[in-house]
Formats: sequence, structure tokens, C-alpha cells
Amino acid sequence: MGGITQRQRFLNTLLGEKTDRFPFFDLEPGEETLQRWHSEGLGRKQSVAAHFNLEPHHSVGLTLRSYPFFRKTPGILDDPTAFDRHYDPDQPSRYADNFEEKARRLRRHGRVVYVDASGGGLLQMIGVGDWESMLAACRALIQRPRAVEELLDRITDFYCICLERVLSRVPVDYASFYEPIASNTAPVVSPAMFARFAIPGYRKVNDLLKRHRVPLRILCTTGGNLTALLPSLIEAGINGLWISNIRSAGMAYAMLRRRFGPEIALIGGIDAGALAKDTAAVREAVSKTVPALLARGRYLPCLDDRPRSNVPLSHYCLYRRLLEKIAGSV
Repeated sequence: MGGITQRQRFLNTLLGEKTDRFPFFDLEPGEETLQRWHSEGLGRKQSVAAHFNLEPHHSVGLTLRSYPFFRKTPGILDDPTAFDRHYDPDQPSRYADNFEEKARRLRRHGRVVYVDASGGGLLQMIGVGDWESMLAACRALIQRPRAVEELLDRITDFYCICLERVLSRVPVDYASFYEPIASNTAPVVSPAMFARFAIPGYRKVNDLLKRHRVPLRILCTTGGNLTALLPSLIEAGINGLWISNIRSAGMAYAMLRRRFGPEIALIGGIDAGALAKDTAAVREAVSKTVPALLARGRYLPCLDDRPRSNVPLSHYCLYRRLLEKIAGSV
């Protein structure tokens, strides 16, 4: 397939359509990793993406987190003025400067553009930021359910206002949701409670995304075992999973593929920790994960974490060569 763009390759891979190969993608390494790799021979004049022929994703530039951004929202359940302080859709810094022009330019160049479709998950929406606020939120879920539902409705409406302003002006290729609500063994709330409080918001936002023809609605989460919640999330419109730092056998991609079939797109799944070990571990991490998932379709192989500073450059190079070899053979 000559002349295929990064965007077409990404969408065709995850929507199960024919393409030339899967995308070459990983999250960017942090500064400590870059310092190590530079000391091991990586050139400083080229980005990691350019050096390894990676195809990065670009945010449309919408911030849905509470304001000030990435801060917890103390008193959100009790202070009537807290909502307006933290969730003002007219806050200019929520929207990247010239986001429409930038997004259209990226699309003209065939790049992948995404939007964050939530400002955290259920617990973050009701003010959880530490252990004390976690206890307060749990009590509220049980003792004041109607107040929680009203707050979640208001925050969801805020999400939809912001998303409508962006998506009515620029198309995106996927939307990402983040739901940090589980330990390595199970969610911290029951599936029934999650279905009552969280799923109506997911359904409302996903309906908006569908109206704007966003083809992929991807749940991004870290570490925890969300298997008990996945059926309700999928029913509410999630059609892709991107799990980082997989620690639970139930969240391993082979298990998720067997359980949910090829209808759910998958990104990631390769154990990033293996790259800190030895070359045999690198080869095993790729061989035990990638070929079987590719054979079932709708899978974009990449690490389940950004490369950390304990990963030698030589191991990352080997990992990338192994994926390129697989891409050339399928």
C-alpha cells in the first residue's frame, strides 16, 4: 500500500482494516532515560521518535482536569462554590493556543490526533487526592449518593461543553479516558457502585464522541485490575484498551483478547520491565505477546510503559529491531 499516512496506518490497524504494517509507536522516554541513552551513544541532534522511525500521537490541546490543573479539588462535595472555581469551561488555558489551526495542520500531514475525554476518573471527580479524601469520598458514596450523582452530572456536562467546543471545530482520531480506581487485585468500589455512579457519565461522553465520529474511544489506565468493570465500560461505548504497567494476570492482553475478542482494540501489552533485564528477556517479552495478538487483529504493539532509566539503549534498540522484523513478515 503506497503512500499510506501515519493516521491511516493507525486507524486501519486498530479498526481491523488492511494496512501496510502496524504503526511504530512508543511513549517518549523521560529526561533521565535520555541522559543515559545519550551517554550510551544516542545522538543529541535527533529526537527519539525520528531516530527510531516512531509515529507519535498529538494532543488536540484540551485540558479537562480541575483548575488549577492536575490539583485535587478539596471540598468539592461540600463547598457550593468549589465547582465553579475548578470547572469553568471558559478558562482560556484549557484550550491550546490556535488548537484548530494546529490540529488541521497535523491532519493535513497525516498525523494521529487525540483528545482527552475525561479529567481523571470517578474518584478524582469527587475530590480524591490523598487517603483522607479517599475516606471522605467512600463515605459520601454510601451516605450521600444523590449529592455525588448531582456532582458527577455537573462535571460530565462540563466535559461535554468543552469537548463540543473542540470537536465541532476539528476532527480527532481517538479519545482517551483515564480511570485509576483499582489495586492489583480488584477495583476499590464494587462493579454495581461503579455502574451506578460512573457509567452514566461514560455513556453521555461516548455518545457525544460518536456524534462527532470519533472512531476510537480508548480506556487508558495503569496497573490495577479493572476486569470486573470492563463489561460495563465496553457496553457504555469504550472500544479500545491501553493498559500500562500490567501487574495482574487478568489484565494481560492475551487474557483480554480471549475474553472480549477482536471487537476491542488493544494498544501496548509488551512488558517494559523486561528491557531492564537481558537480551533473552527482551526477546521473550516480544515473542510471547506480539505475534499471537497481531494474528487476531486490532492490535498496536508497544511497551506497557515509557522506557525508564534502567533500560539500556542497546536493549531498546534490540526491541525495536524485533518489532521491525515482525512488521516486515506479516
